[in-house]
Amino acid sequence: MLSVNDIFTGGIVFAILVISIFWIFYFIDINNEMENENKRELQVDERPSVAVLVPAIFEGKRLKETIKNVKEVDYSNYTIYIALNKSSTKETINAAKMKGVRVIRAPFDGKSRVMNYAIYNFIKEDYVLVLDADTFIEKDLLKRLLYHFKKRKVAAVVSAVKVYKPKAVVEFLQYYEYLLSILARKALSKIGGLVIVHGAGSMFDTKVIKKLGGFDENNYSEDMEIGMRLLTNGYKIESSIKAVSYTLAPNTLKKLFRQRVRWFSGFFYNTIKYRKTALNSKKNDIWKVALPFMFASIFLSFFVVIGIVYTLAVFLLPASKILLNTNLSFFLSYLFPSVSFLTLNSRIFLEMLGASVGIFSIVYSLRTIDHRFEIVKDFFGIIAYMTFYSFFLSFIWLYSLSALEKFRNGKLIWSPNISA
Repeated sequence: MLSVNDIFTGGIVFAILVISIFWIFYFIDINNEMENENKRELQVDERPSVAVLVPAIFEGKRLKETIKNVKEVDYSNYTIYIALNKSSTKETINAAKMKGVRVIRAPFDGKSRVMNYAIYNFIKEDYVLVLDADTFIEKDLLKRLLYHFKKRKVAAVVSAVKVYKPKAVVEFLQYYEYLLSILARKALSKIGGLVIVHGAGSMFDTKVIKKLGGFDENNYSEDMEIGMRLLTNGYKIESSIKAVSYTLAPNTLKKLFRQRVRWFSGFFYNTIKYRKTALNSKKNDIWKVALPFMFASIFLSFFVVIGIVYTLAVFLLPASKILLNTNLSFFLSYLFPSVSFLTLNSRIFLEMLGASVGIFSIVYSLRTIDHRFEIVKDFFGIIAYMTFYSFFLSFIWLYSLSALEKFRNGKLIWSPNISA
């Protein structure tokens, strides 16, 4: 008779094998698309105008470095707009005053409000690239993002975000996460379910953004809200793996925790907000394909947390009794029993196979999008990412549910303790 532990292990191994095999075959298609993107060059007579919009408030010197970086892009028909909040610091205001930059002073605060103010009153360009004030981009980013607008009904294209010069352990763990997220976004864009149009280098069709009313000014996760609004209105969101941008990642667990609670809570909030629209929409497969896929991933993370807690309890309770009532040598033999390969059962074989395929899948994906990745050097980082960091994120998914309050007078209230 199968035990709970057998069922848990079997389920995890099966999920790892299916997902890993799917990714391995999917990477072949991604590589082909990257080659096509490399071959495609925009002709001089078909280069549309681009507005690079950078909302800023407290960034100071970082903003100045971002502007210098943007001014080096390999594209001629673009204008840099710095949208300052009313409460922008003097250092930030001075940093924005650079040659060739249009500075917009909004009479109020709020990232979405400031961006809408700039888009509706100043920006006339065909496309607008939204860029965080602490983000850096590769020189060919504009060309690569514009390439995808050739496809029908595409209203936004997101760049491939990587962590900028990671130093702390927490930053290195996010380095692996961001690389895998690049491929996850590409997969979601393939099935019409990419809903996050991040601020670290995403380009929009200006006419479409204005038509849909701009960014939601009362939303903590405006990048996800605008993505869901685009999809539920019949537009498409694409992703470019070769259009690379770099962002500064949180360097402490506390900062990371607050950031992810806001992100993950935003997912639940906007999913509830658009539940009826997504269900009734016949223009896309956001609910039929993408959202069930996302919720399945979240449910799996809950399952992993519960399974890990259960496994630790089953293991540590007997171990504690042995530790208190016997000598050290017997306790070590309990922790590390000798196992002969001749006695391996099917469960152990599946565990080893699942772990091997899972690690190979991650290594292959990282090498696909970042050739600087070194298998031997980064091996322990991968293990840390697959164990500690994955558990940490699973816990945040659970915790993020508490950041949403119940419906109050027919309206979903956002919990105030998640702002970061």
